[in-house]
Amino acid sequence: MRESAKAMKVLQFCNKPPYPPKDGGSIGMHNVSQAFIDEGFDLTVLSINSEKHFVDVSKLPEKYIKETKFQAIEVDLSVKIFPAFANLFYTKKSYNISRFYDSKMAKKLIEILKQNSFDIIQIESIFLKDYIPIIRKYSNAKLVLRAPNVEFIIWQRLAEIERNPLKKFYLNILTKRLKKEELETFKNVDAIYTVTERDMNIILSFGFRKSITFVPTGIDVTKSIETSEVEVEYPSIFHLGALDWMPNQEAVKWLLDNVWPQLHNRYPDLKFYIAGRRPPKWLLDIKADGVKVVGEVDDAAQFMKSKAIMPVPLFSGSGMRVKIIEAMMLKKAVVSTTIGIEGIMHNDGKDVLIANTAEEFIESISILVSNTKKYNSICDNAKKNIDKNYSNEVLSRKLIDFMYNNH
Repeated sequence: MRESAKAMKVLQFCNKPPYPPKDGGSIGMHNVSQAFIDEGFDLTVLSINSEKHFVDVSKLPEKYIKETKFQAIEVDLSVKIFPAFANLFYTKKSYNISRFYDSKMAKKLIEILKQNSFDIIQIESIFLKDYIPIIRKYSNAKLVLRAPNVEFIIWQRLAEIERNPLKKFYLNILTKRLKKEELETFKNVDAIYTVTERDMNIILSFGFRKSITFVPTGIDVTKSIETSEVEVEYPSIFHLGALDWMPNQEAVKWLLDNVWPQLHNRYPDLKFYIAGRRPPKWLLDIKADGVKVVGEVDDAAQFMKSKAIMPVPLFSGSGMRVKIIEAMMLKKAVVSTTIGIEGIMHNDGKDVLIANTAEEFIESISILVSNTKKYNSICDNAKKNIDKNYSNEVLSRKLIDFMYNNH
């Protein structure tokens, strides 16, 4: 810890609660919080608390509240038909972003800024961009954007693969508006760090010339539990990820339509487990031999440890899939598209298998099902990769150095 660390006052402004860290987004934010705490920063965490990611603040650990001075404001982020319709026809703003602005949150933010003199204010994602004028008015702190994704890329990819002309038209409008506001946000902050080198290079390609780096989301490798401690159902395949997120729904549906029928014919005893919060009705109602829709699980790591092969057929999205990092740490065999593995250091054929078509997924999974030696080799090398490249200790040092450089 540097001599000036205790003097560094930081506000971490979050679009959803970082604690408990149970999905990729919250894990990334919580890792940042922990790095600040470990370095001795005087940290305040302010978060939107919505129904989708709601936490009961009264039930959070006392230690966490004390270390972060955590405060949360309930904000209704639900998509409403009339406001969405009005936004489409009567404004040129991004509905994705405008939903995050709330007068109660604005009032709380002003209160905190009046009571504290921060050195750095970090906003988590561009969804909080509409609060930047308040931050600039009431604080002289350096404003840092942590960009888990380049958001417009997600919607651009969804629009590109959408077949319904009307839906494609709507997605293109959303993409255009989101891109415009995202590029404006880049101009209005003092520094940016992304979670992937690719996203950093995208931002640089738009002319960003201020301080920028990339800091991947890490894993606490010291707390990983070997899969040998859990009975692994081998062979088996599984999905684990929020089922109310469109790219995940798209991935699961694609697997069920294009990969599972042939796999099931080849291996009638093979099971496909689908886990994640808020599965859509079409998935809950599905009737397919060998498919088990588990829904939300209490312990994601325990679930992953008990299964063998994780296919990740993502064809849209941006940023880094933390679930892939976790799966590799837990010695799972990952079969992913090029987009799915974006931002993660890997060696195709050694620690993961890359597949971009249905035929490639079928063949890659078949290799892992039928060749135990290859399966074990992929799993062992995956764990070694994560231990070397995604340790929280290493990545936290990079983050803290970036913060000092922008103090």
